[in-house]
Amino acid sequence: MTLPAATCGTAAPATGPRPDVHAEVTDKFAEAALGGDLRALMEALAPDVTLWTDGGGKGPAVSLHPARGRDRVAAVFTAVARAVPPQGFDIRYRRVAAYPGALVFSGDSPLAVVVDLVPGGDTIASVFSVTDPDKLAHLRAVP
Repeated sequence: MTLPAATCGTAAPATGPRPDVHAEVTDKFAEAALGGDLRALMEALAPDVTLWTDGGGKGPAVSLHPARGRDRVAAVFTAVARAVPPQGFDIRYRRVAAYPGALVFSGDSPLAVVVDLVPGGDTIASVFSVTDPDKLAHLRAVP
């Protein structure tokens, strides 16, 4: 899977959410999704949110098809939160394709998450989750 053209450029688009709002929503989403806070997660997601996953055949992915709808996407991340190992996870925030993103580490295994907001809003329209180890190998040494 490739991120939509709007997220693949080297610079953020001229229009779109303010970077501070985007970063705040990304933070709230990551904390709620991985912390198992279903109420906060549901508040962060737009009703028609879409989850795109890319495991590259080597990392975990929901399916080859996107998950659509707040309930389905929340269910996926609730299951992920339940599977977090006892040592937990470490969230590091970085720009990914010019957008605020969350890099989630469990041990040495990174997961990159980028969220796209509803135009003019502060809820999440799309989630892009990349777990393909080949695509994330350069992130292992990121402090």
